[in-house]
Order: sequence, then C-alpha cells, then structure tokens
Amino acid sequence: MTNLDALLAAGHALTANHTAVDRLINGGLYYGPGMLLTAVGATAWYGARRIAERVRDRADNRRYAATAARLHRVADRADAVMAMPENLVTARLENHYATEPNHAQEEGR
Repeated sequence: MTNLDALLAAGHALTANHTAVDRLINGGLYYGPGMLLTAVGATAWYGARRIAERVRDRADNRRYAATAARLHRVADRADAVMAMPENLVTARLENHYATEPNHAQEEGR
C-alpha cells in the first residue's frame, strides 16, 4: 500500500464519519431528542447482541475443542487396544464385563 492509497483511504473514512455525524445532527434537529435516544438505544442493543454472540461463539469453540480432545484420546486408546494381541483384548473385555454391575436384576428381568 502506498502513501497515496493510505491518504485516499483516510479521506474516505473521514468523509463517511463526517456524513454519519452530519445525518445524526440533521435528524436530531428535525426529529428532536427522541430520535437521538432511539438511535443510541438501537446502537446499544445491537452492540450488546454482538457481544453476546461473540461470547456464545467462544463458548461453542471451547466445547468443540474439548470434544475433539476427548475423541482424540478415545481414538488413541482404541488404536492401542487394536494393536494388542487378540487374547489380551478378549481378556481385557472379559475383565471389564466382570467388574460391571448387573443392572438387569434390578430391573426385574
């Protein structure tokens, strides 16, 4: 980006800002203070909504990252189990089965 591009971009930003302020002043003079309060309220509501959306997105990203980490650990364990000889896998599954409580008796089956 050259200095001329930067100067043009700054001019456009200043013009846009000046136009927005000019329209706000004209609206305030024409419609009165109620318009200004409405504009401030709408801006605050929109800003709060955007902030809440960003907070939700960050929470979702954390939850997705935690789920991905757990799935990665499960996949590593599954790979480790599948690399074991078949008789050790069978013995491990039988040990897990033996240590689990029998819920069928509690349900009356």
